[in-house]
Amino acid sequence: MSNSTPTPAAPFEPDPQHWLTPERLALLQQQLGSGATLLRQAGLWRAALGYWVRWQASLEAEWPADEEQACLEDLTQQWQAKHTLKVAGFSAAELQAKLRVGPAVARWSRQQWGHRLESLYLQRKSQLDRASCRLLRLKDKNLAVELYHRIKAAETSFEQAAREFGEGPERLQGGFLPLQPLERMPFGLAPLLQRLEPGRLSMPLRLDPGFCLVQLEQFQSSQLDGATEELLLAEQLRLWIDAVVDRLVAGLSSPDE
Repeated sequence: MSNSTPTPAAPFEPDPQHWLTPERLALLQQQLGSGATLLRQAGLWRAALGYWVRWQASLEAEWPADEEQACLEDLTQQWQAKHTLKVAGFSAAELQAKLRVGPAVARWSRQQWGHRLESLYLQRKSQLDRASCRLLRLKDKNLAVELYHRIKAAETSFEQAAREFGEGPERLQGGFLPLQPLERMPFGLAPLLQRLEPGRLSMPLRLDPGFCLVQLEQFQSSQLDGATEELLLAEQLRLWIDAVVDRLVAGLSSPDE
């Protein structure tokens, strides 16, 4: 079993090359100052560039002033319930700017790729289906076959067998893997779960370095609802930011290189 979910191709709009205007690059160089070397040495170079791209994109979001203000007030209250400005080292204005990035860039993403949501969904539908299951991993094939027949004959439950004989951490939950998109299912279980019916037990299967039994608990076909739209747009944003950061990493060479 393999876990080789295809990754969607990075979008070409807005074109990273055109989006990275000379003015933006000059601003980035100015804001980085002498900190670029430190960020590289700390292993934070790509993360810092990625955040900068998110922040710059968020500034382009079309957001009615009253909705923006209400959102930021709510986010500020939530943040202040857990943190203080003094400890975090933020001014009030810096905190507002930081809290704005997430919701603003989400709006920007919808403005860029909202018209493609239906086609994106159809491309990814099978990976966005959700399932929960029980997994029993074993090294001994003979034991796997024996437990398969015992569970089929109702001599023991899958949960009990997983707790007693399972060799993965999921045994602590009776082998249960919670409801999640198929693309996030471990061990390449997605194709198998698409073929099983709820409650049905698989034959013993090879799962390196041993064997496994799988029982489908629940299967939910995906729908193009609000949560799915947010997931698809977040994925497009991630792919686009990666493409922009790739150009920045290639163009902003270290002084030592």
